[in-house]
Amino acid sequence: MIDWLMLAQAIGLAVIGFAVVIVGLLRKPFNDWILGAAALTLLTLIVQAVASIIAPLAGAGPTGDLFEYWVYLISALLIPPAAVMWALVDKKNEWQTLIVGIAILAVAVMAYRMHQIWFVQVA
Repeated sequence: MIDWLMLAQAIGLAVIGFAVVIVGLLRKPFNDWILGAAALTLLTLIVQAVASIIAPLAGAGPTGDLFEYWVYLISALLIPPAAVMWALVDKKNEWQTLIVGIAILAVAVMAYRMHQIWFVQVA
């Protein structure tokens, strides 16, 4: 796994998540920009999943529990699509954007925890 990539992912998603939360608190409607933020979140997780498959094969395995790491990663992969589906289904609610923003923040925290499992935690 690539150290700087995981940290950049966590920091970038936190910034995007806070921006979307602020837009949500201003009660702006769900739009293509918010959908794009969720798609970018999912894209970074897919890149991380591919890198997580390749890294152990190249001899750069995690220092922590590999099962715990994959549970975090698979769970994080499910959050953005679920938040977008919830936002699209719940059209009468004015908090759609906030729902997606909180989901992106949750993924940012999970990405940082995955970084800890891969690089810091000793099994």
